[in-house]
Amino acid sequence: MTKQFLLALVVTCALTACAADKPRIIQATPETEEVRLRSGMATQIEIPDNARVQMVTVGNPNLVTADKADNVVSLMPKEGGAGETNIIVRALDTGGHANVYQYRVIVQN
Repeated sequence: MTKQFLLALVVTCALTACAADKPRIIQATPETEEVRLRSGMATQIEIPDNARVQMVTVGNPNLVTADKADNVVSLMPKEGGAGETNIIVRALDTGGHANVYQYRVIVQN
């Protein structure tokens, strides 16, 4: 009886530890801050609060190249590309908390 109880307790603790919150979905919305790029002109986004950029995702990589370094994301439009896309930047602050920033990017010739 004690072995079964301990086994049930261990399984319950393991399942509780593995349980995760629902995933958070990040999508561009009409209220998203807008960044306009012109062909041949680079732009940088500086992340505040001494945070470090962990990840950058570009919706349409045929329009924009995004490079990260420390707390800066550099955006460079691709040659001949024009259109609209979005980028999502995930940064960690000094306390280890994640902040997610999203931008609508408009590339013009």
